[in-house]
Amino acid sequence: MTYTGRTLGVGLMRGKPFAFYLLCSRSFPRRRAIVRENAVYIENLTKTDNPYVSYPVVRLLSEYAVVTNGLQTDFIAQALEWESPKKALIHVLDALDYERDEYSTPRIAGIIGTDGKGWLGFAGKEEFWVRELELREGKAFVTATYNLGFTELEFPAFESAEELARKALELPFEKKVLAIGVMSDKKWKLAYAISNRP
Repeated sequence: MTYTGRTLGVGLMRGKPFAFYLLCSRSFPRRRAIVRENAVYIENLTKTDNPYVSYPVVRLLSEYAVVTNGLQTDFIAQALEWESPKKALIHVLDALDYERDEYSTPRIAGIIGTDGKGWLGFAGKEEFWVRELELREGKAFVTATYNLGFTELEFPAFESAEELARKALELPFEKKVLAIGVMSDKKWKLAYAISNRP
């Protein structure tokens, strides 16, 4: 299996746009997801001075859901109040750039719209891109902080956000901690699933 670190996908299932976030971690496996109204936060449970291991991961707006691996979540959500998803991703990811930790961890970000559109962005030390995507039924466009690049996957069918999170947690990647699923079904639905990894 491949170690991808943080993995993010956007796709379409039965005509409904969805996004998932899969947290895999070698260094900080003790983390949890906290849901607060229209947001989800990742909280680290291991003592550390690392500022990047607890962060807002999901922010739900009326027309968009933002999913990322860092504090860029809230900045992108704010930028969507006055500019397009593509420009919001470009401006915020360019301004914040990659994380200044020992791994130069890339920042990744995804947006899905209630209208079925999707966007992904990646800001690494030597690579930067933002893509507006034509979502396709039963598929997910996926990127990750490590070893994945940009790819499209056949995504297993699901009926609910809970099932989406579980399916994301079953993806064949190493050191899985938890997964979050977000889908648009008349209104936003979100859920998370936790790995049984020891």
